[in-house]
Amino acid sequence: MRMASICILYTQDGDLARRVKAFLRTMALVRHVTDPNRMEAALQQNSPAVILMDLRAKECRDLLEQLEQDWSESLVIALGALRSEPLREAEQSGIYAAEDLQLDRHRFQTLVGRAFDHLEIMQENRDLREQSHYGPPAEQPRRSEPVLERAHAPSLPLLRFPRVFRRLDNVEGLLASIVEGVADAAGVTHTSWGAPVGRHWPWDAASERQSRICSARRRAPPRS
Repeated sequence: MRMASICILYTQDGDLARRVKAFLRTMALVRHVTDPNRMEAALQQNSPAVILMDLRAKECRDLLEQLEQDWSESLVIALGALRSEPLREAEQSGIYAAEDLQLDRHRFQTLVGRAFDHLEIMQENRDLREQSHYGPPAEQPRRSEPVLERAHAPSLPLLRFPRVFRRLDNVEGLLASIVEGVADAAGVTHTSWGAPVGRHWPWDAASERQSRICSARRRAPPRS
């Protein structure tokens, strides 16, 4: 059955109640109400619904007015004698439909099926109106993806180089100090960066130069 496939039948006619239940057995759940004072409770439990009103039943006119005022989300199908005054009045009152009491099965089933379709459309319209009233759900702010931090190598202490330059008085010592500073800043082992074979940083540049001079003198030919 559909979401709104509930019929409330108000009548004191037992034969009419049996026929309605038999015709709608596979289409809807029929709630039979015989007491006019029980109609409001039945509507509170089953609204919205298709309401089948027997125009011959007690206080039917008062109930129709109450339904129009308080239960407009439900649909009313009036059942009355063909060409009778109550049936003509019901047709002009703005209810969903008015039908002859001598029910034709196929015609009656088609009418109730269209009423259920109409109820579903009305419910969808109410839902849309509620959504437009409250507005669309606020869009969650899109979280920015974390920016990967670039791995920074230790910056070279370049600002200390000028002070080193001022303390040095030879080119070899200057180069040695630069290489030494770069190695210290980069955090790498400096075992053979430009150093003579078999030696490690730091080495005595002045002693190296003096050693080369002595070697050159020993190889020079004696003066005549």
